[in-house]
Amino acid sequence: MKKLTKTLIASALLSASAASFAGVSANVGAMSDYWFRGLDQSGDGGNASMMGGLDYESDMGFYAGTWLASLPNNIEYDLYGGYNGSYEDFSYGVGVITYLYDDSDTGKYFEYNLSAGYGPISVAYNIGTLEDAPGSADVDYTFASITGEYEGAYLTYGVYGDEVDGSYFEAGYGMTYEGLDMSVAAIFPDDDNSANAWVSDTDKLTFTISKSFDLF
Repeated sequence: MKKLTKTLIASALLSASAASFAGVSANVGAMSDYWFRGLDQSGDGGNASMMGGLDYESDMGFYAGTWLASLPNNIEYDLYGGYNGSYEDFSYGVGVITYLYDDSDTGKYFEYNLSAGYGPISVAYNIGTLEDAPGSADVDYTFASITGEYEGAYLTYGVYGDEVDGSYFEAGYGMTYEGLDMSVAAIFPDDDNSANAWVSDTDKLTFTISKSFDLF
């Protein structure tokens, strides 16, 4: 299994798919280094990555979309859908996502996603399977996280389970300026030197810039 090309989208992306308005939107951007859930997705060299997506959300809370990212000698493309709702300060969501790759040697991932939040605190629980990785049996995994947010700053702790190990902390800050969404994140993985760890063994500082467009 190629751990460094095992790419996944953050749970936050799924939450963002269910915006407060109905319609279709697109997004495009770049990352200084593509990290997700404590793992360097673009390789040890710290390669920058381009990204883009297309989302539909209904005024009833249902959403669907796709997201793409460039990788060294590969392209990730993801398909997802689900439902997000809220009641007063409480929010909740359920969805599914599949992570696919242009390089068939990478395998593919399928996840069920659950989330809930109250005020500035949110939790997520994901149940997934890595399938069709050449020379490897299917791998079942879980991923749980808790995030606290305050005026654009956030702190996340995430941990893997089932047949996969590893955990990490991530602290970051995001803002919008002149229509551009910008963010910085400091990532601190802890893989315990396990052969089954799906997190990297070095800390990292990453930068992201993106632009969203309402199509209709």
